[in-house]
Amino acid sequence: MRIIKKYVEHIAEEIEGAKEYAEQYIEHKAKGNMQAANKYREMASDELKHATYLHEFAVKEVEDISKIYSPPVEMLEKWEHEHKKYVENVAVIKQILAM
Repeated sequence: MRIIKKYVEHIAEEIEGAKEYAEQYIEHKAKGNMQAANKYREMASDELKHATYLHEFAVKEVEDISKIYSPPVEMLEKWEHEHKKYVENVAVIKQILAM
C-alpha cells in the first residue's frame, strides 16, 4: 500500500507541474509570444504524460493487490478519491491546452 501512496504523491506532483505550465502557456499565448507558449504547452503535455504513466502503474498495483487479498475499504476509498481527482485534473489541463 505504500507504493500506491508514493504513486499518488508523484502523480500529484506531475499534475501540479502540468497545471503551472498550462497556465504559462495561456499567459504567453495571450501576449502573442507563441514561441514561449508552445514550449510551455509541450512541457505541460510532458508532465501529463508522466502523470498518466504513474497512474497506470498505480491502477495495476491496485489490481495486483486485489488479486492477492481484499484491500481495506478505507484504502480503496482513498484510491477512488485520488483516481477521480486525477481524471478531473487531467480533463481541466487538456481543456486549457486545447485553447
